[in-house]
Amino acid sequence: MLKTKISIEELDEIFQSDDISSQIEFLDQIECSDFDQVAASHLCSFLQKKDKGLRSALTHFLLNHKCYLVADKLTEFISSDDISLRNIAGEILISYGEYAVDSLVKFLKKTKDPIDLKFAADILAEIHDEKVEKVVLELIQTTDNENVLISYIEALGNNRSILAVDLLISLYNKSEILKPYIIDSLGKIGTAKAFQFILQQYNDEDDLVKFMIIESLGNIGNEESFYFLLGELQTANIPFIPPIVESIYKLHVRYGLDVPFDEKIKRALLVMLAHKENEYRKIGAKLLNEFDDEEIISEALKHYGNNDEYDGIIYHKLLLNKELVLKQIAELIKSQVPNVSGLLKLLDEFSQHEPDFVKSINEVESHKLLDAISRCLKNSDEIVRLYAVELLFRLDADTAILLLDDEFLNENFWIKIRLTELLEEINNPNVISFLEMLSEDENEMVSQRAKEILIIKKNIN
Repeated sequence: MLKTKISIEELDEIFQSDDISSQIEFLDQIECSDFDQVAASHLCSFLQKKDKGLRSALTHFLLNHKCYLVADKLTEFISSDDISLRNIAGEILISYGEYAVDSLVKFLKKTKDPIDLKFAADILAEIHDEKVEKVVLELIQTTDNENVLISYIEALGNNRSILAVDLLISLYNKSEILKPYIIDSLGKIGTAKAFQFILQQYNDEDDLVKFMIIESLGNIGNEESFYFLLGELQTANIPFIPPIVESIYKLHVRYGLDVPFDEKIKRALLVMLAHKENEYRKIGAKLLNEFDDEEIISEALKHYGNNDEYDGIIYHKLLLNKELVLKQIAELIKSQVPNVSGLLKLLDEFSQHEPDFVKSINEVESHKLLDAISRCLKNSDEIVRLYAVELLFRLDADTAILLLDDEFLNENFWIKIRLTELLEEINNPNVISFLEMLSEDENEMVSQRAKEILIIKKNIN
């Protein structure tokens, strides 16, 4: 027996009320197959209601159940003055992919409003499907609107349209505004003809287009472009260095080409490691693994602890250069760089993994390191103070005990608890007096733990 389709009257009864709970319950119990074209469009129309709960529930339903029957209805909302509704329609249409293309094309062919045209073209550009290539190659011939042209150009690039290469090249000199978008799309398409055209434009273009060319060469370049980019580093201004190095790195990985270590590469790596953008810094860190240089390793250390992925990339390199790292860390900690906690954590890891090595450094360097760490005991950041306490006890317990003063009695609960644990492991007469002070701490857990340790130590003695 065929299941009866949900009627418009049923939908009105449920969704014209203010009972959001019943509406959500209804949506949880139905499927798109319960609707015909008319009823599905009618359900979609309730997205126009201002109730945020209903909008959210309907959006969730249409996204998850893929009700392709509503694509035409959704395109109607592109013309809405309600920006939120427009964005919801765009999100759902993009998720429908190829099933939304015909509806978007119908809308693009009939609408004349430039804002609506641009919005619909942007949605189309985000859909990756061979169907898009065919319709955009047709639509691009019918518009002179630059904003819409940009979206069509992006659509051809996103869909890697080899058929569009000649067309995009022919449009290149039509407008300065279009140039960076054409370069970007040709870079994504990546044919030999697209590559040669991109490379030929470099010397004659402004900075914006050059940036796009550099990025594209990283995506579609070959050995020729690798050495071209290395040559550009020689005279590149600082803003150009990050995209050039990123493209060099991509080609280095793709083709196994060696990056020579010379002054221009060293200068570039220093720029990358000091860059405010984590992605550029991580690329610098990956290239750092190819070279040994004191200045570069020092710069890399200045940013350790700010990003877990970055730390993971350079950790092995730092481990291979432990002596240099320990020397540099002492100077950096002493100067109170912003990433002090990250450097102390690195030291802590070194001391746990290779305790003998850290303790075996010469007396002068050891004194500098202990002095730098001890200065962190006064740091305003409690995490820094905690790391400092642990490191001092692990590296030189006798010196650590001498540095303990009454200020530690005012530390927070966790530092004092950790301090009692550290003191428990040390056999030194000075420990007793400090434990006695901790045994009178206002925090019961701290005082109780200190008393327990005192009893054990006095019994041993």
